[in-house]
Amino acid sequence: MKIEDAVVGRRVRLRVSFSGVPKGTEGVIDEDYETGVTIAWDLPNQPLPLGYRMYDGRSAIQSGLLRDGFDKKRELLFLESVT
Repeated sequence: MKIEDAVVGRRVRLRVSFSGVPKGTEGVIDEDYETGVTIAWDLPNQPLPLGYRMYDGRSAIQSGLLRDGFDKKRELLFLESVT
């Protein structure tokens, strides 16, 4: 994925497996923190709420979402755009 494609609300797919998130899992870029973005994962046992697009500030305990950060310069290669 290119830096210019890493925008809040974009649906993405993981190109490699990470701990707890298998290759091919989709998610949504829900936060941009200048040097990176955060992905909220749409997991079978922890699906995203319908229409979810942006981080609302609630903790993982409150929201039940699994989220991971990706550095824009070094880690976007692990993601591909779905939409």
